[in-house]
Amino acid sequence: VLLVFADADSVRPAHVAEQERIFAHTWQYAAPTSWVSEPGEFATCHAGLVPIVVVRDHDGRLNGFVNICRHRATEVAQGRGKRETLQCPYHAWTYGLDGGLRAAPRSDREPGFDAAELCLVRVAVDTWGPFVFVNRDLDAAPLAEVLGELPARVAAAGIDLGSLHHRSRDEWEIAANWKAIVENYLECYHCPTAHPGFSKLIDVDPDAYRLESGEWYSSQVGHVRDLEDGIAPEKSAGAA
Repeated sequence: VLLVFADADSVRPAHVAEQERIFAHTWQYAAPTSWVSEPGEFATCHAGLVPIVVVRDHDGRLNGFVNICRHRATEVAQGRGKRETLQCPYHAWTYGLDGGLRAAPRSDREPGFDAAELCLVRVAVDTWGPFVFVNRDLDAAPLAEVLGELPARVAAAGIDLGSLHHRSRDEWEIAANWKAIVENYLECYHCPTAHPGFSKLIDVDPDAYRLESGEWYSSQVGHVRDLEDGIAPEKSAGAA
């Protein structure tokens, strides 16, 4: 979500605090695992305002790095693709899939140049089913600990994450605070009015639609309506 403010000076302190206290230390969704399933495949994203690149190395490990060259702060990788190395487009500093600096033009002319001290900055990376997550804080709690009971709840609902396949990805800019946008997805109070098609399929009555909150996630479960007689069968659709 791109944050656009009419009065940037008045909100900057809060915005900076959110970047430091939230996005610098929490797990953020990065990409589908299918984008980085083969050696050499990489995908870029952002954790807050910091660009990140996730790449699969030739040993099968999934690595995550701050996507900024250690020389002149240019983004090393763009979009997604497959490469043997990650080369900065500015001065051709070239990094291995493990983040180590492989080559830097004319570095042999610089006394004391130590490539080992100029690796890409590593970030934490982990997966849950078909989802890749990153965390800029290497000392943060593991992803599994943050997810808590969520995987078990998803499995109990009959959702097989292994059967999910990424279809498409859309991006758009919204002139709003990111929290206001996220909150719109955390309830279905607006569903009968704003989503009549969805509400015709899913029973969104407050006595039937279940909304529960965990420490790090919220869960919404609604039964699929029987469109013939109005009775909800033993099926449900959920979002978390």
